[in-house]
Amino acid sequence: MSEIGLLMTGVLTTGQPSLPDLPEQQPPHLENSLQNSIQSQLSQVVPTAQITPPEFMETDGASLATPLSPKFNKENLVKEISKKLSQHTRSVIADNLIARTRVQKYNSQPPTIRFGSSGVLVRVLQRLLVAHGYGMRVDGVFGPLTEAAVKAFQNRRNLSVDGIVGQRTWRELTI
Repeated sequence: MSEIGLLMTGVLTTGQPSLPDLPEQQPPHLENSLQNSIQSQLSQVVPTAQITPPEFMETDGASLATPLSPKFNKENLVKEISKKLSQHTRSVIADNLIARTRVQKYNSQPPTIRFGSSGVLVRVLQRLLVAHGYGMRVDGVFGPLTEAAVKAFQNRRNLSVDGIVGQRTWRELTI
């Protein structure tokens, strides 16, 4: 236990000298009527606490228990939600079609990248190489370290070791 804990429990005392035993002083005795008047004044100053949680408070004179306006009945809410949902679904379908056409462009033939290339595709390559256990920094630049990692990967997978990431290397990286 720490020193503070020992002090708090009274096991350990400070090195301060103790005060001599002084006679106990009795609190001043008030007259009974004076004591009663002080008690009544205190009860008036400090009322008993009555806390109302905010969810049960009335705001602007309108009770929360009042029914919603007819505009917000169940049928109208269902119509509004289904209208918003159909708009959202249409936009998701359109986004999906756009994404599929972009993917189809790359599915025909993956791009070839080599030493000196840079950009998002190099970042993807570097992340794939990291996932395959090659420690490198993902910076989007196909430099000497990236080329060495590509050659090591190609050697391990029995591909032609040229340091160029073409169709066969992409396929092996993404399997």
